[in-house]
Amino acid sequence: MRKQTFRPKGKRGQILIMATLMIVPLFGVLGLVTDIGYMHYVKMTAQSAAEAGAKAAIINFLQTQGGGSVTCPNTNPNIVCASTPAPCSTSITTPANSIQNGCLYAQAHGFNSAGAVTYQTGASTTPPTAPGIGTPSYWVTFRAARQVPMLFSAILGNFNGTVVARSTAAIIGSPDCIYALKPTGTAISVGGTNSALTSSCGVFDNSSDNCDISTSGGGTVRAPSYNLVGNVTGCSQAPNLTGSSPVTGVPPGTDPLSYLPAPVTCTSSAPCQCDFRNINLPNQSVVDLYPGTYCGGINVGNQTVNFHNNADGSPGIYNLVGGGLSTQSANSHINGTDVMFFNTYGDVYSHGSHFTETYSPISINANSTVDLSAPTAGTYAGILFYDDRTAPEASDSYGGGSTAIYQGTIYTPTADITMYGNSTASTNPSQNSQYTLIIAYTISLQGTTGLSNNYSTLPNNASPIQQVGVVE
Repeated sequence: MRKQTFRPKGKRGQILIMATLMIVPLFGVLGLVTDIGYMHYVKMTAQSAAEAGAKAAIINFLQTQGGGSVTCPNTNPNIVCASTPAPCSTSITTPANSIQNGCLYAQAHGFNSAGAVTYQTGASTTPPTAPGIGTPSYWVTFRAARQVPMLFSAILGNFNGTVVARSTAAIIGSPDCIYALKPTGTAISVGGTNSALTSSCGVFDNSSDNCDISTSGGGTVRAPSYNLVGNVTGCSQAPNLTGSSPVTGVPPGTDPLSYLPAPVTCTSSAPCQCDFRNINLPNQSVVDLYPGTYCGGINVGNQTVNFHNNADGSPGIYNLVGGGLSTQSANSHINGTDVMFFNTYGDVYSHGSHFTETYSPISINANSTVDLSAPTAGTYAGILFYDDRTAPEASDSYGGGSTAIYQGTIYTPTADITMYGNSTASTNPSQNSQYTLIIAYTISLQGTTGLSNNYSTLPNNASPIQQVGVVE
């Protein structure tokens, strides 16, 4: 006879109740996990919006304002000062300044409601979100925020969540001080017995060649970093590069000072007025020259020439319209503090006559004595030689003995330059030399040159080559 088992009805009810009680929090936990995943997605979108806004704003600022010192408050409409977060307007159609440009980029990521995107800026101060980067000339912080309605986890009473992301971008000094801009072929070469280039800062080579840096005859290069668009594996002799291993295949770069304005532009419709013409200095003991427009260039003979800044203490700008600047021998001595030489060409006007001056290179003899330093303030802070970007390709020469000093930036974007004569360029401490930067189409070194990177005399203690950096 089959045995029958009886289950109390009460126990079945208890199981149902317990199962029901367990399912509710289980679904709540599953919903919370789902909602957290969705909030993480929104968080990544917000981060993208904040970074897009910060980068767009600071890139636009660098392109329109360039480097140099910035102050807040400022009457310049493109220099927006906001020491505390301020909301982006939702009615921007055509940006009127760099911040509005950043707002549009951030809002394009879907954060276009009132108060969804805010910005904060600072000039020559330390960003509170990135205290370790020093005092950049200008920085921006963008924040993107959104209220996210909870879906499944609302059953637990979590009806809304807030997502906030931020990003800070700044104009900072470049870690590199040697830029070769030629896009193909060998762009940097060091040749000759015991020739050596020793740099305290990095090298950027824009050439895509497989031998974009070459050394020969015992030449060496030492730098803390090498960033190469191409490679060095195709050289017939492996270049002697020390200090660090080259990083190859980096993206091609552009002229890092492309934003720097030209002091003068000499055209047929607006010729430059000559202050001095065809300065071919006689053999005198000491000659003093002063800022102005020199048509036909300056040729230094067997004498000492002192280049002065302005009487009011402002930097001395020497506009060389045709003729360039040249020295002759070991008896040529050139000195100048707080000066810049702009080498250009074009139409000029002098003593009632209108004529055209053709371009000539810079040619400083290997044995000449050189002690030149760039301005420490103003638009051309840190710029010593500036070749017109529209000039035809030429060959500049920068020589000098073992005490030669070029404190500043040699900016020759269309010129092939040669440094020779065992110049220490900027490493002679007895001469208070502090830094040298080279930006050229190609760079050739014959002799021994050392480049330092002490920018303590410049605005914000930073390199005159300014670049955009996302610092947080």
